[in-house]
Order: sequence, then C-alpha cells, then structure tokens
Amino acid sequence: MLSLEEARARIFASIKTCADTETVPLLAAVQRYCAEEVVARVHNPAFDNSAMDGYALCSADLTSDQSSLPVQGESSCGDLPKVLAPGTAMRIFTGAPLPQGADCVVIQEDVQREQDRIWVREPLTAGDNIRRQGEDFYAGQPLYQRGHCIRPLDLALLATNGYSAVPVVRQPRALVLATGNELTPPGAALEPGRIYESNRHTAMALLRAQGVAVDDGGIIADDVAALRAVLTGAQAYDFIITSGGASVGDHDLVKQVFAELGTIDLWRIRIKPGKPVVYGHIGARTHFFALPGNPVSSLVTYYLFVRPAITVWQHGVPSDIALHATAVNGFRRQSGRREFLRARLQVVDGKLLATTLAGQGSHMVGPLRHTNGLIIVPEESTGFDPGAVVTVMPLTLDAGMPLADGETH
Repeated sequence: MLSLEEARARIFASIKTCADTETVPLLAAVQRYCAEEVVARVHNPAFDNSAMDGYALCSADLTSDQSSLPVQGESSCGDLPKVLAPGTAMRIFTGAPLPQGADCVVIQEDVQREQDRIWVREPLTAGDNIRRQGEDFYAGQPLYQRGHCIRPLDLALLATNGYSAVPVVRQPRALVLATGNELTPPGAALEPGRIYESNRHTAMALLRAQGVAVDDGGIIADDVAALRAVLTGAQAYDFIITSGGASVGDHDLVKQVFAELGTIDLWRIRIKPGKPVVYGHIGARTHFFALPGNPVSSLVTYYLFVRPAITVWQHGVPSDIALHATAVNGFRRQSGRREFLRARLQVVDGKLLATTLAGQGSHMVGPLRHTNGLIIVPEESTGFDPGAVVTVMPLTLDAGMPLADGETH
C-alpha cells in the first residue's frame, strides 16, 4: 500500500493540466484560476490624497511663531488637483487630491477655525495624514500569478484596477456516478435490502463549490456491460468520479472496467477510512477516481485526493490547512494506518479544541451533522489522551455548533 504522501505525489505528477483558457466577467471569475499573470493597471492610491478631513498645508509655513494660516479654496473627492498658494491652507476632505505645494494635512479636530483662518494646535511634519501615490501597489506590479484561485475578496483588488473581466483556465467538467445493486435514489420507495444513495449528491455539491461543471451520471447497477457503456461514452469529461465498487469483492466491478478502458495508476492507500481508492486515466483527457462506497470513506478521500487534483489541473497549488488543537476527549486504536477522525472544532477562550465524535464507523453519517474538521492520527500512533495536542484539518470555518447529549465519548 502507498502512503498518503506517495499517493498524492503520484496523482499530482500524472495530472494532465488544462491548456484551454477563456476570459470571463469579474463576477463569474470566483473559484476560477488565473490563466496568466495579472498585473496592476493603475497606481493605488492613484494620486497623493488626504487620509482625513482637515486642511492641507505646507509644514514649513508653521513655525513656533506662526501657527495661524488663512484658508483659501477647497479640495473634494473627484476634483482635479489644485495648487496651494504659499503661506495658506486649503480645506480638504478624505480621499481628495492633495494640492500642489502642500506636504501634510492637519485633521479638523486639531485646528480652531474662525471665519477664513485656522489656528493649528498640534505640531505637524511633512507626510502627516497623506496617502502617497502607489503606496499600496503601482501600475505594472504583479498582483496574481497563474494558478491563483480567485476568491470573492480578490474582486476588490481586480475591480480597483479596472478589470471587468479576467483570463481564467477553462472550467473543469466532471461526471459523478454511484454504483451498486443496493442503491435507491432519494425520493423513491425503499425496498427491503436496499439503501438510499448519498455519495453522489455530496460529491456533486463539493465539486460545484469548487467551481466545477458537474453532470449527474446517476446510479449504475453492478453490471460490467452497463458500467462499460457509461464510462466509454464519458471521455469528454476531465474527471469521472464514482463511488462504490473499488474494493476486492465479487461485485466490486469499477476497478475491473477502468482497467479495461484505461490505465490504473494506483489503488490501495494506507489510510483509514478510504483504503480502496482507484485512480487513473482514460484516453488523452479523462482522469478517474473510484472512491469507496461507504459515505465517510468517500467524503474523506474526496478531500484528500479529488479536491487537490482538480486544483492541480487548473495550475493551482493545493493548500492543506493543518492546525494544532487540544483534544477534549481521548481516542484509542491499533496503529498501522493514518486515520482521519470526524471531529468538532471550536474556539473557547482563544484556544482551539477538538472533540472526537462518537461513531467513527465509515458507514455512520450521523456524526456529520457536528463535523467541521478531521483529527489526523499518524500511522504509528495508538491514540491520544484528553488534553493532548493533536493535528486537525478544518473542513469548514463555521461558527461553533453545540453538541447533542451523547455525541462524544
């Protein structure tokens, strides 16, 4: 079996990165990846301007003997830059252009004004209360590198630079399907011996949140011909993601069909949950992941492998957030595989706490209602005690959610 690091390295090295690009409007660029370096088009600030409401003046005009100046003119936002007459002050407002000849701004709370004259109560030096041109960034300065994932907060910087559209990597296309004779779609009548299928919906939602164009491949029975027909006709997709049928049972046919149609790059990985993960390629374009059928195994392996692979496909660099937290309760096990425990992460009095949730079986979805992170247990570890420092991987950064009685152990 491969280690987690070996599996991820092998996957990332084999990704056929996308060469197609397009230019999309700014609002459509969120969760898309920059196709090229993006540079600043303007200086910010665009010109020297006032950081406060007050009066622009030349600091040299104020001396120990002279703290009073006449006021001439006004500079407001949107005005063209003006010229300050020597030995005078000009009324100025926050963001307004600094007049030529002024080198500082005195805030209005620090002056006494009588008619058209001010008395400055505090000492001033050149540069006080001024925003200098380009102190934030300058025209031509790189803002984002190729492969940067555009976030909502990036729109502020892009719009400030006059971008109404940006070049991005083509949106990845994915087909998601589930396999198994026992599966019934939600909403249908449930017959004895069958269960409702859930992995497909979770995977599609996670993919869409990642900016992927997703098609629903439905539920495929454990039938080689049916599965072969679906996968043969799916080679226009960049990614095919299945759940179920990736292990060694007589009805685990996905690995067999993938091997017929393409190449399998890896299979078993030394993690828990999620040991049977099949990854490979079909044709010149399509990457496939056959994830385990147990819901939690499918979810964990999505986060560990599929999510970062899609980032790499778009020339991005996967970012794994690992934090240290204090364990609220203990956990014991046999060593051997790296394990990912569903956990509730909460900040209490400035301290990050991690509660191991009851019910860690890979078929148990009940604890997911309290899960917002995973505790990572190293291969050689036999567990941890309450109060121990553990490594956690946050899945969401939502507000704290109280636990129901009996949810911890």
